[in-house]
Amino acid sequence: MKSIRLLLYLSLFGASLWLSSCNDCETTVAQFENGDSSWTVYNARDSLLMVDSNTPDTIRVFLNTRVNSDPIPGDGFGPADVCIEQYYTRRTSVMQHNNRRFPALTVVAVRMPDSIRVSLVVAGRAELRIPDVNTPDHATLPVGGVTYQDVFDLTNPDSTATGVRRILFNREFGFLQVAYFNGRTFTRYAP
Repeated sequence: MKSIRLLLYLSLFGASLWLSSCNDCETTVAQFENGDSSWTVYNARDSLLMVDSNTPDTIRVFLNTRVNSDPIPGDGFGPADVCIEQYYTRRTSVMQHNNRRFPALTVVAVRMPDSIRVSLVVAGRAELRIPDVNTPDHATLPVGGVTYQDVFDLTNPDSTATGVRRILFNREFGFLQVAYFNGRTFTRYAP
């Protein structure tokens, strides 16, 4: 009986320590600033027109179906941690084909205290991270008859598994081209 009481008291003491452990925890959240949110390019009700190389006379329409921002635990912290001292802010913008026949194109920007991390996602196919957001791969690059500035050129090292070979992207217009391993491309249409 004494051992049960002792166990009960120790359990209550441990639980009170656990619950009070976050009292001294100061939480900070990295916020988007200085135009960082422009990395996600697309806003509510925006559309992206793409030319499909398989049917070049048909324009594929991708509509913005979601833009959201949410805090996520910083590096070294997880949802199970009692006290998360640092949160990053993740902003996501999803462009979905109007008939949902093709994978959604998503831009994910994560704001950290000293930097920003940007990834381009082709739903279910690939997620490619821009290695250095301050250094585009091309100062200018012609894509689909239009010359764009500051173009990021991301090549998928595992393109045979996912089908996505390459993504061209810039901060002003977003997805410029998505190229697949089978030769099919979706190229931004500029009317």
